[in-house]
Amino acid sequence: MLLLLFVSVIAYVLSSKIAVDDNLPTSPISANGDNKIEGIQPGIYQGPSMPDEPILRVPTHGSIRGRITSEQWAMWPSEVVVELLLKRNNSVVATFAGRREENKFAFENLKFDNYRLRLVGERILPFGIDASINADQPNIIQNLALRNAASITGYVYDTAGNPASNVQVVSRFQHPLAGFYVAPQIAMTNKDGHFSIEGVRPGQHNVFVGAEHSPLSKVEIINISENAPQAFTQFTINQFGTASVFINVVKPPSSLDKEYKKMRVSAERLNSEPKFILSVGVNENGVAQFNALPPGRFAFTVYGGGYNRTHYTATVITSKNSDIKIDISKR
Repeated sequence: MLLLLFVSVIAYVLSSKIAVDDNLPTSPISANGDNKIEGIQPGIYQGPSMPDEPILRVPTHGSIRGRITSEQWAMWPSEVVVELLLKRNNSVVATFAGRREENKFAFENLKFDNYRLRLVGERILPFGIDASINADQPNIIQNLALRNAASITGYVYDTAGNPASNVQVVSRFQHPLAGFYVAPQIAMTNKDGHFSIEGVRPGQHNVFVGAEHSPLSKVEIINISENAPQAFTQFTINQFGTASVFINVVKPPSSLDKEYKKMRVSAERLNSEPKFILSVGVNENGVAQFNALPPGRFAFTVYGGGYNRTHYTATVITSKNSDIKIDISKR
């Protein structure tokens, strides 16, 4: 009986001591430096403090891509090379070897800088173009035009054996299919009477001196082919007179050089058979220069640029220059 009473007392004491106190903290516990237990405050990890301004990741590299273009009739060499040069020291950074079947090129992971693309190869005209890549324009697409080094060169003299300077030589390609028009290629002779027409296509060409509808020489038939890409010829023309047409703009605008670029002057020989007419552009000084006019009476006409079409009649004399002044005004 006494034993049962003792056990009951012990059970009552223990149950009263182990009661959970609702005021105790429910946080996890940890030990501090004094080996004392303290609660860890709960929260969300925010990471290190960040600056007010966001960090911008600006690219420092880019690319230059493109392809080699050509006319259908172009004579491709066995291989053409695209060279990429660093412009500031003209050093070759990379190269690409292309063919007609594989004409696309790509230079990747290039540092921002100023570059130059150069197309080189056997029997083609060198071609170069500048390209700059930067943060605003990191990727560039640039095509390169392939042109053959085929050419027609020669000299033009007058009947006295003197070089005919600053006269035009025309090459007209004869298309094998009827009705196809190909724009003529034109070159001017230098002070020695020499001319060079570059980048001509393979096939037959009619070459002559003077205007297309008013040739000053007989027509030479020249053939260009892959095996014979260069041709040479020589012309003799009669002695001619020259004429300098000075244009005077009435009430001129502030910038006359831009106005002059829009103008042309034609010279038509009066009462001539066959008909002779030649048209030239006006330079930045307002002068149209005719360097090969057959002697006779001419009607000079200024036109273009929104100005009234104005005529002036003058005589051209063999081996002499005629100075002509024409006043023009706005419409």
